[in-house]
Amino acid sequence: MKKIYTESRGSKGRHRPKVSVSGVPEFMFKGYRKLVVLFLAAVLLLFGISCMLTAAGSSMNTAVAHSESRMKAPAGPKPDPPGLWADAAILTDAESGRTLYEKNAHVKLPMASTTKMMTALVVRDQLDLDDEVTVSPGAAAVGEQTVGLVAGEKLSVEDLLWSVLVLSANDASTALAESTAGSVESFVNLMNKKAESVGAVESHFVNPHGLDQSGHYSTAYDLALMGRELLEDPVLARMVAARSHNIPGPPGQPERTLVSHNEILGVFDGANGIKTGYTGKAGWCLVASATREEKSLISVVLNSSHRADDTTALMNYGFSQTVRVAFVDKGQKVGRSRVSAFPRRYVNVVGQKDMGALTLKGSGDVFRVRIVYSKQAPPKVEKGSAMGTVESWLNDGKLERGKVVAARSVDRTGPIRGAFAFLWYSLCWMGKIISAPFRIF
Repeated sequence: MKKIYTESRGSKGRHRPKVSVSGVPEFMFKGYRKLVVLFLAAVLLLFGISCMLTAAGSSMNTAVAHSESRMKAPAGPKPDPPGLWADAAILTDAESGRTLYEKNAHVKLPMASTTKMMTALVVRDQLDLDDEVTVSPGAAAVGEQTVGLVAGEKLSVEDLLWSVLVLSANDASTALAESTAGSVESFVNLMNKKAESVGAVESHFVNPHGLDQSGHYSTAYDLALMGRELLEDPVLARMVAARSHNIPGPPGQPERTLVSHNEILGVFDGANGIKTGYTGKAGWCLVASATREEKSLISVVLNSSHRADDTTALMNYGFSQTVRVAFVDKGQKVGRSRVSAFPRRYVNVVGQKDMGALTLKGSGDVFRVRIVYSKQAPPKVEKGSAMGTVESWLNDGKLERGKVVAARSVDRTGPIRGAFAFLWYSLCWMGKIISAPFRIF
């Protein structure tokens, strides 16, 4: 009988391994699957780590950045201050507001028509330039320096402001006061509130024109504050710099020509304002301003028999004996702030305006400047929006505060774009991790 073999030749009793469909032995197929699973698990783990690193990179270590610097006045002999005829005087740096010279600067004195600086400031707060004003009989009857207003005449606020600041017209001041607040008394209340808001707390007003009246007074220091506030308004600054201007005359009459009483306009180099004044009690008064290159000065002289000479002496002292110390320039980059993490977008943080201060040579002044801004910006940023502050100190006393702003506008990032950016950054992290061993050698 023929023998039947059940095993393959050479197997010697062992079972033949099973073969997979692909021709790969089953034990090898199982090992391959394990490798694939392990590989996918490693990729997922690596991707998870990359996502965590990406997310961690989006967080800010600190929300605020700050820098601080110190600057000193140049060494040398301290200059002698000028001699003046005025009973009270002050010289200030228009940019920083600091006092460079003073004489009885906080003594309360009548200030005549320098009052009209505050009148103009209040009117600008309350009325538009093209608003129409009807002159009342009371306003037309106000005496001394006038532009010749006629009862019932109608003029614009702008024309009346020109009359107030160039010609120093008392009738125009009264007409504006009545139109602004309904009565002179109510307008005076607004004047005193405005004075307090700008820091002129040593002043008190009882009329809008400055004619001598009990309880109507100011100080050289306060008037310098008002002058600085007025120069911040480009409309008023243009008016006080004018030597003359024309406005309409009464119906059927020719134009009125307004001529400034400010003796230093057109005479002193760089003079650009501000307001004169004279009454029997106040004497000759002048709040003046001048600019040369990077220096801007405001001077005040009260009850001076030689107000133009006193002003010239103060201005020459200020321009020749000072040095400007720059804190930050307009548009100067001080840092950057992140607008979004996915994708990473930043906006430069820059100075909003030129900021600095004048210091007298040999004064020993020490300035300290601190710039603070947010390193994390809002999701949407408008150009010029505030991002932080610039603070300055003079000899450890607070001097000036300004802003640093966004240099450009940045729109909000959409969620889809943000998600794709996150995935891309995570894949980049994966690439860095995988390539790290090869970059060592």
